[in-house]
Amino acid sequence: MAKFDKIEVLQKIGATGMVPVFYHKDVELAKQVVKACYDGGVRAFEFTNRGDFAHEVFGNLVKWADNECPELALGVGSVVDPATAALYIQLGANFIVGPLFNPDIAPICNRRLIPYCPGCGSVSEIGKHKSWVPT
Repeated sequence: MAKFDKIEVLQKIGATGMVPVFYHKDVELAKQVVKACYDGGVRAFEFTNRGDFAHEVFGNLVKWADNECPELALGVGSVVDPATAALYIQLGANFIVGPLFNPDIAPICNRRLIPYCPGCGSVSEIGKHKSWVPT
């Protein structure tokens, strides 16, 4: 479950002014990168869902960061389907980022009260997505 609520996560992102995006299959290397960013002032970090067993690395990072980086909101990116979003939320994701808008992800994040940041540049891009328009 998420460690921080929606407002806290968005405030962390706003205060930092950036969100580092990173993936590596080696959890120890990932910890070093996260810690370096945290020590540099980052309070929101996006781990991307890109490699084999990325969810296992993320789960380990969440547990480690609870002690080593207590003010860090860890989120996950490259999420394109609701099952993946639900998996990462169960592992402790504080926010979900997607390269595109999937209307089935939004309610899952909303129910868990975590931000969903789809890759949409405008309301028109969201509106062009046909699968969520009522028929």
